[in-house]
Amino acid sequence: LMSSIFIVDEREKALVLQFGQIKSVKEEPGLAFKIPLIQEVVRYDARIQGLDTKETEVTPSDDRRLVVDAFARYRISDVVQFRQAVGVGGMRAAEDRLGGILNPAIRAVLGTDDVTSNTILSVDRSTLAARITKR
Repeated sequence: LMSSIFIVDEREKALVLQFGQIKSVKEEPGLAFKIPLIQEVVRYDARIQGLDTKETEVTPSDDRRLVVDAFARYRISDVVQFRQAVGVGGMRAAEDRLGGILNPAIRAVLGTDDVTSNTILSVDRSTLAARITKR
């Protein structure tokens, strides 16, 4: 009986899987139930997550090499869509995919003709961050 009860914390969302298929979504905190041995619970953090990228070398239009790093903040809003997108890899697979999107976006924006090292190092970098976000 105890293995059929699980607790959903207020900081998480949970999926109940039966043979790998999603049977129910638990987003409200409290007690929930599953069928022992047949169903399993996969939990995802509902809080804002952070991703720090690896340092990347970019060469702006003035040919000065700069080493930049970036970060992203994200939250899982739809656990079913998240599970379908990343599969059993979970957060690690999601962060690998996000890193694969973020690094080329950084290079594309910082490598354009109108961006110099002075632009990157000035207060105008918030404009560059907005351009990277749009990509």
